[in-house]
Amino acid sequence: MPRKFTNSKLTEIVVNMFAMNEVMFIYYCGSDNYKTKQKKSDTDLTVVLSNFNGIIHASIEGVDIFAYGYENFLQRQSMNDTLPLYNLIHSDDVINMADNLIYLNPSYQTEYNSITALKFEDVLPLYLDAVIEYFNQLVNIEKVIVKRSYHIIRIRGILEKYLETGKYDVNLNEVWLNKVFEHKKNWDKELNTPDHLTQLKTYLDEIITIREGLRTWKLNT
Repeated sequence: MPRKFTNSKLTEIVVNMFAMNEVMFIYYCGSDNYKTKQKKSDTDLTVVLSNFNGIIHASIEGVDIFAYGYENFLQRQSMNDTLPLYNLIHSDDVINMADNLIYLNPSYQTEYNSITALKFEDVLPLYLDAVIEYFNQLVNIEKVIVKRSYHIIRIRGILEKYLETGKYDVNLNEVWLNKVFEHKKNWDKELNTPDHLTQLKTYLDEIITIREGLRTWKLNT
């Protein structure tokens, strides 16, 4: 699917937006990163800044930008619970960061390499805790179906492969990818039903069960 902007244009947009800061690197996140992009999907970028403290979400020219200070980005990747759950549940996008890189400031190659070297499996239990807490609020307490709940399906599919290989790989197989596409396409239409909500709850319960298994494994090692 053709992109609306070239990488150089996106870099220009970001650098102009953060003219008072130094951009370390930029990469596609969201559906581009997870390979779940559809015709109506947004373009989402993660931006990491060297002399900035905090997290900003901004939209410009149809592009959603999630900007982090470098230390805040490291906190996200270590699953620091002082950060919003919404930011934590997208921290697995670093697995595909290299394949979705838009811009890398050569002055920060070392910092970038240190992030790509992180092993996501080391924080997987804490990551699943964040996922469970965030989506439990939606499907079990508020009992609503929203588009972003496709991440429940996405993560459940990833965990199926993880249980077989011991590797957390964000690239889904065709079966789970089709489930994600179906939810994203029809969450507010044919799938806006009690049965689909029950299915989402079931997937979340399975994620909880897998998380508990990781806890047991850790206690026994």
